[in-house]
Amino acid sequence: MKPFLRKADPLFRLIGIIVVLAGAFAYARFQGGAVSWTVFYMVLPFGLYGIFLYIYPLRAVTAEREVGRREIPYGSPLRSTVRLQRRFMFPLLYISVKEVAQSATQIPMPSTLFVWGFRRRKEWTYETAPLKRGEHVLEGIEIEAADFFGWMRKRRFIPLRQTVTVLPKVTDMREVPSAASEERGSAAASFASVKESSVATGIRDYQPGDRLSRIHWPAFARTGELHSKELEDRRAQDLLLVLDGSPSPQFEEQVGFAASILKKSVETHSAAGFLSLGESGMAIPRVEGPDSLRSAMLHLARFSPTPAGGHLPPAGSRSLAAARTMTVITGPLTEAWVAAFLREARQVSGGILFSVLGKGEHPGRGALEAARAAIAAGFDVRFITEREFGEPERGEMGR
Repeated sequence: MKPFLRKADPLFRLIGIIVVLAGAFAYARFQGGAVSWTVFYMVLPFGLYGIFLYIYPLRAVTAEREVGRREIPYGSPLRSTVRLQRRFMFPLLYISVKEVAQSATQIPMPSTLFVWGFRRRKEWTYETAPLKRGEHVLEGIEIEAADFFGWMRKRRFIPLRQTVTVLPKVTDMREVPSAASEERGSAAASFASVKESSVATGIRDYQPGDRLSRIHWPAFARTGELHSKELEDRRAQDLLLVLDGSPSPQFEEQVGFAASILKKSVETHSAAGFLSLGESGMAIPRVEGPDSLRSAMLHLARFSPTPAGGHLPPAGSRSLAAARTMTVITGPLTEAWVAAFLREARQVSGGILFSVLGKGEHPGRGALEAARAAIAAGFDVRFITEREFGEPERGEMGR
């Protein structure tokens, strides 16, 4: 019923305008006198404009949208330009233009009001408030035309669907978190140190951030230019970054922490696998370059918590079961979650388990008991807050 009333609204307004003009004419006709006819002639132009506006086809108005960036960094606004164009000349007065987005975006959509006049084209540039992580779908443009007093109003929705992705928040890290345990005989090696224990297979151009131990000095002696050794990754298959998809008060911080680690591992040229747990989880065997990093970032931008967050995606079951060393990111620890995770990670021999806490929050007794179970399985458990993402080594140890 509501869509019908919305569609029939201009017709009801037209009937109202005709009634007003007829009433004014009847008053002037039967009352007579200059005053009565003056009232009629004053109302006539506004009534006629409303009638002509009803006849004017808003479908003749076309729109196109130009989005500055389809992938936006976390906390950045959306900048866009909307260009309107029409074929028929008519003095359009009060034109309201509004962006329409899916309600799931939870962002206030901008709108504007202007006098179009006789111009054929109109351009509108806007900027939204900073956007949160996720996919924001712009459905189209809604145009509303009105006369002087609002007697006649016409609306038209122009479908113009575009998707804008806001990437997760990334923190600059001094180094990729690492942990080592002499008792286990094998270290839960950091991403940055994996390739240091590998065999050189070639050389490549030096890139800022490469370690001195990786510089190929014979090539430098021959050419006078710095080159770095390409190393065979012997243990990359043992390294896996795992992000838990269970609901958590700090879920956004967990996603941002995972994105920061992946970005730092690529910057240090360290290949690693990535696995997200949940109904929408996915597995990326190796994240070692811009393309695979972009795929991981886009997935993290869309990743959302689900009640079945600890469940494995089909593609990731084998990755987790075969992994020996991993870095795990989750929210508040529970004994049930740790026990279920260790059952799935049957081959694990060590790694780091990060429990992301809120600002000023400390682990409770249940979390400490769960941490002891993880430590017994070979994990270095750390309780960390967002403030410590840049230096995760400072996170509180669970022993």
